Amino acid sequence: MIKGARSKMNKYIRKYGVSYLFLLPFLAPFILFTIYPLANAFIYSFYKYNLKTFRFIGIENYIKILSEPLFRKSILITFYFVIGAVPSILIISIILSAILFKIQGKLRTIFMGIFYLPYVTSTITFVLSWKLVYDYRYGILNSIMNMMGLEDVNWLANPNLAIPAIVAMIVYGTLGVPIILYISAMAGIPETLYEAARIDGASEWQTLWKITIPLIMPTTLYLMIVLTIGVFQTFILVYLMTGGGPFYKTTTMSYFMIREAFQNSNYGMASAVGVIFLGIISVMAVLQYKYFSRDIEY
Repeated sequence: MIKGARSKMNKYIRKYGVSYLFLLPFLAPFILFTIYPLANAFIYSFYKYNLKTFRFIGIENYIKILSEPLFRKSILITFYFVIGAVPSILIISIILSAILFKIQGKLRTIFMGIFYLPYVTSTITFVLSWKLVYDYRYGILNSIMNMMGLEDVNWLANPNLAIPAIVAMIVYGTLGVPIILYISAMAGIPETLYEAARIDGASEWQTLWKITIPLIMPTTLYLMIVLTIGVFQTFILVYLMTGGGPFYKTTTMSYFMIREAFQNSNYGMASAVGVIFLGIISVMAVLQYKYFSRDIEY
């Protein structure tokens, strides 16, 4: 029986061994920098782990973190960011892509480059630019409001406006890739479908709603999942713009986790937050795939 198993293993290695060798340049870094840290985080989440102690405590970290009001609040705030940013990015991207798709030549390329510019701009430059927009005394936004006879608004220090202000930054800074992907998806839709719709008297809005949007649903699903994961990981913008304030109104799960790890040196607690974080994102991705996946044929 053992010889038979070894024989099958040898045949498998001879058949697929070269394939795994070609995959090794990708698998090795993936295992080293993704799988290994994830496994370590899961293990550390069951330990009291800080600069002085490394002791197994079971699920105590999970009990403590789930009973922490600020952590529960950070989950809600993270969902506020996702609900505010992801649909806005998708809707605006579809509309802009439909407009740009009708523009031919270099002009379309120029506009696509403009929307893609935040991706190739350093985060510090991007944040400093938006600080000039939101600055209480000299900000561009308040200057426009003064011209309209309105009073200055402290956008980042107002508990009711801090989240919308950062969501606006996320939306603006994320439009580039969705627009490029949507335009590529629209280019793959047969022109005969639009011609038939125009013959039947369909308006531009009707063709967008009835033809374009359903046929680009695979791209929408991909973007929805990727954007949700990206917005869930929002940290740098919050750290640089508000520092989690005012009154913890912009403290996301990512910010809470990194604060526990690097400010409070509570690595076990931070690992527990990371595991919960991964679980929520995984459930969100599965639900999105289940309810929005479509088989498109044309």
